[in-house]
Amino acid sequence: MHLDLKHNYSRLKMFLVVSILVACTLCLMQFVDVFLGVDASLLPFDPEKQYSPLPTVVMVLVILFHTIFPGIIILEEGPVKGTIYTVVSWFFYGVLVHSYTSSYSLYLPLTAPLIGCMVSIIRVLAWEHSFVTEEKETIRKTLGSLVEPSVADYLLKNPDLLKQDGERKTVTIMFADLRGFTKLCEVIAPEHVIAMLRDCFGKLISIVRTNGGTIDKLVGDSMMVVWGNPVPLENHAEKAVEAAIEMQAMMNSLKKKWQQKLGVDIMLGIGINTDEVVAGTIGSEEFCDYTVLGCGVNLASRLESICPGGLIYVSKKTHSILDGTFEFQELDEQKDKNNCGMSGVYKVIA
Repeated sequence: MHLDLKHNYSRLKMFLVVSILVACTLCLMQFVDVFLGVDASLLPFDPEKQYSPLPTVVMVLVILFHTIFPGIIILEEGPVKGTIYTVVSWFFYGVLVHSYTSSYSLYLPLTAPLIGCMVSIIRVLAWEHSFVTEEKETIRKTLGSLVEPSVADYLLKNPDLLKQDGERKTVTIMFADLRGFTKLCEVIAPEHVIAMLRDCFGKLISIVRTNGGTIDKLVGDSMMVVWGNPVPLENHAEKAVEAAIEMQAMMNSLKKKWQQKLGVDIMLGIGINTDEVVAGTIGSEEFCDYTVLGCGVNLASRLESICPGGLIYVSKKTHSILDGTFEFQELDEQKDKNNCGMSGVYKVIA
């Protein structure tokens, strides 16, 4: 990762200012012969010859160039390419210095530009590390408001997940919906509507995250949750049902609270399905959504739509994975108008 200089003018300006100050300091030291002894040991000086120094303006430009160029290249091209370009440029400069010293008795500075180059590289690498760390922390905080912190960390370590074309994976999908809430919106004050939603979803989301689920989206008074994507989870079906049971228990206490406060009943219907889906990023560069698609998702939504408030319905696939782990009651076979394999519906007995 390297910095985009087009969008970091303030950082670039600061880099140039500091580089000029460093170059000026090195120039002053060069003019008072601080580096002469070191240069004499490195360059092919002939004791019997007289060597002429570079003109002052040229000397300043040489030191300034080597103090700025390596940093700019590393910032623009990244540490690897930037280091390669710097080494190549120093190879040619070394050949030039040796040639001019031997053939023309001209003294080109070596130590001062080398120090300027090293200072530039060290500053830029430290700067870039600080920038990358800062950017990751910003992204982590942003993702943390959308997904479980562990998921945010996983995406930061595996950024290609957000760029890839898509992949098939087996996950468990949950849809949960507050029953009758749309009608409630028409009869209670807006501030009570928002307060109730925040109260419900705040606690439900906490339960989901505690059980390893990823909030895929919130749509009005319903939510879609995925287990096993993007973070792999072996027991995703089990964690989904455990979360659903906790969610219904939480809703029982919330129901009493809001019944006493506003005289209204709120209940939650939950549908769960385990299936192979397509996972990937959809949308555009301006707006995108990392989600899962397929009949498995539609079936989970269908299960939620037929589930009465206060209950949990799971598909045949989820039941086959968890049979013996939880208690289930098989229901009458439901017809699925979307032809997504609703061959059996089971109610979780909490």
